[in-house]
Amino acid sequence: MHDHGPLPPHLQETIELWVSDFLERPAAAEPAGRVGTNAGPVLVAFFEGACHGGTPPADIEGHDVAHAMFDHVAALQLPLPVHDAVPALVSAFLIDLEEVGRLAGGRELASQVRASTPAYKDRAAGRVVQDVRPAAKIGRNDPCPCGSGTKYKRCCMNTLG
Repeated sequence: MHDHGPLPPHLQETIELWVSDFLERPAAAEPAGRVGTNAGPVLVAFFEGACHGGTPPADIEGHDVAHAMFDHVAALQLPLPVHDAVPALVSAFLIDLEEVGRLAGGRELASQVRASTPAYKDRAAGRVVQDVRPAAKIGRNDPCPCGSGTKYKRCCMNTLG
């Protein structure tokens, strides 16, 4: 885990309030029960990582969630069975935040967390996740894959960003 420095006090207070409110609601009972006494600290660590750089909790996006899960929460010293239950807890938290009107897009972010569960578990277990390119890289002077017959650099290269 790396440190971004302390969050501004108002952001820290918001995070702690959101976590404590969630843990008191019925939606938290099952996923928090599987994480046990670590539920609160895990959720606080998640949002602290997601809010690095001063991003308000209500404005987090997908890249903030991925950063928090892989670089902060996965680095917590927790037993592996607890780590296995963390994605479900974070997902339930994000959904609940949307339902109570605190986080727009919470369900979408929760889907991202659930989809990244296998990679999160690998990272938490200390296994390095390797990115694998699904196909060979297209060179500038290769024929364009769109089938135009021209070079990639003269055809679609600039349209794909």
